[in-house]
Amino acid sequence: MKRQSVMLGNGINRCVLSNISWGDLLSDIAQVHEIDLNPNISFPMQFENIINQILAKENNPSDNVYAEIKKHIIDRLRGATLSDNTPHRLLAQEAAAIITTNYDYLIEGSLDDCFSSAKIPFTSKDTNNKYNINNYITVANKKIYHIHGDLRQAKSICLGYEHYAGTLQHLRDTIATKKDIGKEKKPAIILALEKEDYKLNSWAKIFFTDDIHIVGLGLTQSEIDIWWLITYRAFLYYSNRFGARRLISNTIIYHDVATERDTNMEYALNNCHIQYQFHKITKKENSDYYATYVKIAEELRKNSTQNQ
Repeated sequence: MKRQSVMLGNGINRCVLSNISWGDLLSDIAQVHEIDLNPNISFPMQFENIINQILAKENNPSDNVYAEIKKHIIDRLRGATLSDNTPHRLLAQEAAAIITTNYDYLIEGSLDDCFSSAKIPFTSKDTNNKYNINNYITVANKKIYHIHGDLRQAKSICLGYEHYAGTLQHLRDTIATKKDIGKEKKPAIILALEKEDYKLNSWAKIFFTDDIHIVGLGLTQSEIDIWWLITYRAFLYYSNRFGARRLISNTIIYHDVATERDTNMEYALNNCHIQYQFHKITKKENSDYYATYVKIAEELRKNSTQNQ
């Protein structure tokens, strides 16, 4: 039976946290620097526009600007606590591994009341921790991958297109680079699926090996690293390059918790070999999201029990 893992986004925070949204964070930064902010464009583009306005206005070296803004975000998020971590705990408990786009350690804290990021070292295969391609934290015998950065490493925080593009480049280098095997070159991910002793310690490998439930993640088109991985997996499967179809036998389900069915998302995912599952709520209230996330966790628990 396939392992069951989860990919969790900021939605699970927003239903229980006195939440700081990305819009709030960017608005704070714009106010501090007295610059304009257009909320009608994507968050990565808002971030890049903020950076450019600050550079034009204050003539700061770019590295300093990036570092200052990321420190501001870390300071705002570091004190975040959950009045109720039930959705985090229940979803994480049923997963062999947890992939998250969140920077905070609320998932870790839900699994271990004594968790402290200062005491638990980051397990890293990277010398440059700007990109969290191979990095993870182990809590309660579970690997947790903060794929867009984490609060202990300011430079790892992924916000603008420059960082998204860099993450995508490293992701491609990690799993799609072809390696010499006899007379044939194969992508690293194919070799990892074919050979148990082939080492590929990236979170991206889980997308090809585990049954994954994506929960609380908006999956906007600005998240180009995740969409590239989704489409690359689909390309290998549908083209059957390198005999990939027999190797890619896992199931990925995207759980959409919303008042209206997102037919565009459903269309895009269904054509990328990913199942779309709609969970209708009547109102966009925290209690509705909360109840639905708990219900999804219960479904995962039943899956785990049946597979034992």
